[in-house]
Amino acid sequence: MKTLIRNFSHTFRRFFTASVLNIVGLAIAFASFFVIMTQVDYDYNFNKGYKDYEKIFRVEVNPNGNNDWQIWLARPLCELIAASSPGIESMSVLQTWQSSYDITVNQHLFNETMRAGFGNFLNTFQPTMVAGSADALNKPNQVLIPRSMAMRLFGTVDVIGKGFDDTSLTVGGVYEDFPKNSELGNPIFKSIYPADENKDDWRNWNYTCYIRITHPKEVDAINQQVINKLKEFFPELKEETNTEPFLHFTPLTDVHFSTIGNKSASSRTTVYLLICVSFLIVIIATINFMNFSLAETPMRIRSINTQKVLGATTRSLRGSLIAESALISFIAFLLSLVLLLALRDSGMQDLVASDLSFGSHPYLLTATFVLSLAMGLLAGLYPSWYVTSFPPALVLKGSFGLTPKGRKLRTGLVCIQFFVSFALIIAIGIMYTQSRYIRTTDYGYDKDAIVVGNMTDETRSQTDAVIAEVSRISGVEGASVSQFVLSSADSYMNWGRGADDKHLLFDVLPVDYRYLKLMGIRITEGRDFKPGDGDVYIFNEAARAKYQWLAVDQPATTNDYPVIGFCENVKYTSFRNDNNAQPMAFFIYGKDHQGWGGKNFINVRVSAGTDKVEVVRALQKAMEKFSPGHDFNFRFIDQVLDEAYRNELRFTKQILLFSLLAIVISIIGVFGLTMFESEYRRKEIGIRKIFGSTTGEILGMFNRRYLYILIGCFIFAAPFGWWIGAHWLEGFAEKTPIRAWIFLVSFLLVSLITMLTVTVQSWRNANENPANSIKTE
Repeated sequence: MKTLIRNFSHTFRRFFTASVLNIVGLAIAFASFFVIMTQVDYDYNFNKGYKDYEKIFRVEVNPNGNNDWQIWLARPLCELIAASSPGIESMSVLQTWQSSYDITVNQHLFNETMRAGFGNFLNTFQPTMVAGSADALNKPNQVLIPRSMAMRLFGTVDVIGKGFDDTSLTVGGVYEDFPKNSELGNPIFKSIYPADENKDDWRNWNYTCYIRITHPKEVDAINQQVINKLKEFFPELKEETNTEPFLHFTPLTDVHFSTIGNKSASSRTTVYLLICVSFLIVIIATINFMNFSLAETPMRIRSINTQKVLGATTRSLRGSLIAESALISFIAFLLSLVLLLALRDSGMQDLVASDLSFGSHPYLLTATFVLSLAMGLLAGLYPSWYVTSFPPALVLKGSFGLTPKGRKLRTGLVCIQFFVSFALIIAIGIMYTQSRYIRTTDYGYDKDAIVVGNMTDETRSQTDAVIAEVSRISGVEGASVSQFVLSSADSYMNWGRGADDKHLLFDVLPVDYRYLKLMGIRITEGRDFKPGDGDVYIFNEAARAKYQWLAVDQPATTNDYPVIGFCENVKYTSFRNDNNAQPMAFFIYGKDHQGWGGKNFINVRVSAGTDKVEVVRALQKAMEKFSPGHDFNFRFIDQVLDEAYRNELRFTKQILLFSLLAIVISIIGVFGLTMFESEYRRKEIGIRKIFGSTTGEILGMFNRRYLYILIGCFIFAAPFGWWIGAHWLEGFAEKTPIRAWIFLVSFLLVSLITMLTVTVQSWRNANENPANSIKTE
């Protein structure tokens, strides 16, 4: 052990820069591995926290037979499915959406998420109850809350029978928190009352259905039983000539990766890519480590073989060198933990959806430690064997240099690093252009002038007073309320109207009469909304193109509401949809829709040149006059877009960070290789200088070799980088083309950094007195 520490200390002091770069490169790689794999763990184990999760499935339907699958079902259809097979143990019907509510406990205001369903809809998910029973959901005004919420709101889990201030809701049970990566999350669960809501209504498709079956291997047979039962109930299904299935069950573990009902879902390919990136970064750092060890060989081989002459065995020397390599890797692992702790509060948490604390990932932390030791041992095997493979007499005689074969090996290893760097930079360039396209394209409305905030029960009940109050703020040009925020989601409320050849299927965005003018949405025919309007449509041009019978001052379809105008197509959903082809309508709730709400958000138009941050403060203060102590979460449309593309932006940030890390680690590798090259070729450099070569020519000789390497690596890496970016773009219906400048910039960036590194590292030997370099040889 003393010998090991002495050798390590001596090597560290003598090759200080190389040793520090070694340790830093490995530490960055191990920290990156841990961070990436927490995201992989989050995605891979999504929905696996439920009891017997293999038995739980989500029901999806294809009502039009055109492969247009959806998760929205009518309640009677859900109940019919549950009764169609004895293999279905339980069925849960939940509202498709979840909402945020202000609740008060002991005069303290909280904003919590609430999810509603019929009866004990958690029977399918079987939560672990800490207090009370999940059957409390069968009783009116009884709710279930998670343990974490009970502690946050009441300071104890002994809360059965306790209620929220100013509501009739009482706590009927406390359940153990589901893992963060779970389908339902950890909201307040409540039952829908009256319990017979939409019981026999086949027009209201607003529910999501989950089932628990007896055995996952029987799912296909159960699915067929349900289809056969539905054909008995709907004889017209037997006559359908379309061979496409109209119903299937998706395993709960696949829901996280399914784009049905959630076009921003995670991708299995993305998970596999992250796994590859995590190991690639560790591998290229280990390659650097090995290259450094080999680069030090000409300078260490004399001392090692002197120990041989003095009686040390080859086995003991190799063991000592491998242990030294493992020690360096262990130090790098400890440094990676320090880096993770130091950067935990620096925004790194935003890179992943999972918790980055060590306590949340004990097995992953252990795996990272084992990986660090394994990489240390592997990196030390070949150098330890090589440096002890020569007869001591040959080494001590004076002349020694590494073989061309070993040089080719190290060059090949650096090529892997360049390949990874090029591929990741090209991918991030493609992602950047799409992100820029999303932010800078014309949305069809004045998104840069709009600030959006949430509404409360108090502000909803006095909309006109609220709008009058905020309109008095300096810089505010007007305000309007709406049920949804434009461009914030893939889909909104979808209505089907009419039948046969005059059947309409379109998205509906309920607003007030001020909305279109406030947003800057242009009317193309007919008129805008006006005070007193109710139960009237303004369709977009995409709707008129698809349903050509639509006309101003005419009912949209038989026994439907009138159309008062048409407006330009706007990007009201995300870029995952083709907004120019999707029918939608702005709608004002009238007497037929009293109690439907439609006032979830306030939209405020801010004049150009106004300090928006100051306006947001003023808006918050004005709204608090109606709901004291409430945070209205005012945000700019850019922030809304960030939330809408959360998964894509997170992956883009991940690839950006790891691209930079790959470049840094690769440059460390180039540093090590050029250190070896310049040391190995010192005699050649001296001779060249004696025969008249200038320093510039010597540097050009080194750089020219790396330029050839860079060109070769780029040729192979460009298609792979294109594939990563093109796969990412597949999630968008509206996307920017892949530009040639992305490939050019990636090549120039890596090449420039590499050439600078080679020049700086080779400068000393290129300027050395040739007499000294020849003498040392």
